[in-house]
Amino acid sequence: MSERFVKRILVVDDEKEYRLIIEKILMGLSYACEGASNAFEAMEKLGLRQFDLVLADIFMANRNGLELMLEARANWPSLDFIIMTGHTEYSYTEIIESGATDFITKPFEAGELKAKIKRIERERQIFGQLQDRNRELKNAHERLRCTFKQAVGALASTVEMKDPYTAGHQRRVAHLAATLAAELGLSLEMADAIRMAGLVHDIGKISVPSEILTRPSRLPLLEMSLTRNHVMAGYEILKGIDFEWPVAQIALQHHERMDGSGYPQGLSGSAILMEARIIAVADVVEAMSSHRPYRAALGKIEAVDELSRNRALLYDAEVVDACLRLLTEKRYEFP
Repeated sequence: MSERFVKRILVVDDEKEYRLIIEKILMGLSYACEGASNAFEAMEKLGLRQFDLVLADIFMANRNGLELMLEARANWPSLDFIIMTGHTEYSYTEIIESGATDFITKPFEAGELKAKIKRIERERQIFGQLQDRNRELKNAHERLRCTFKQAVGALASTVEMKDPYTAGHQRRVAHLAATLAAELGLSLEMADAIRMAGLVHDIGKISVPSEILTRPSRLPLLEMSLTRNHVMAGYEILKGIDFEWPVAQIALQHHERMDGSGYPQGLSGSAILMEARIIAVADVVEAMSSHRPYRAALGKIEAVDELSRNRALLYDAEVVDACLRLLTEKRYEFP
């Protein structure tokens, strides 16, 4: 937490007598202070010890008070400046717009200077309280996000309990999909959305009877239709949850295909969310690489062949290219 009270003040004025008068006023107000006769000396002193406030004359030889302020702020952005002047070349508005905290006209009374310093302290306190509150809200938000992600993980586990043959499928899809997002250069927020959607993309399978999910043979048409309905069931489960991202829509679309041959809506091309296109590729790779009740694992070679044959036909070309790089060049392995 930064100091919110003004304790040490640097007085910068090339008129020695006036500078000493100001220093005497400040010490009478119980502030510690030092003086500098020009901007160069002021920068030296600012580099040696911490000051809370600089009281600088606007007209000095070599470099004026505004120039000093700009140079000092480059090193100490939160340093407060009160600009002093006995001239009228600069208006109050011009000085404040240049970045000064306040402005005072020479000659001034001790009470006027004290009032300006006290105002700066009050503003510091308010700003500090806002910063503290912002940190508290940020920490609370992070705790809530953590709890939310844990709840999503628990939700994903419900499918694994029902279908032990595909245990870990959603987590592996989520990992590959998030890795694909990074490979594609997508934002961290979008990658997080994809990872979250991957964790629950098959949640709708909870509506499919266990004997269908675990049957060690190819499914007849009716039962295949029941299985395909898991995307709609998943959408119904997820749409009522206030995610930060369109997780329900991603889960709904992860079996859509670029040529419109997918389900449940027969979407094609750009009508399919990019997040869903990424989940679709990750889903296919994981499914082909893993054991299923009705077949042994086909392996990554078969998955690479599937992606290559159906690039831009069933699967997004850019996503396929990124996935092939991961699988062949970067030797991606599921966790």
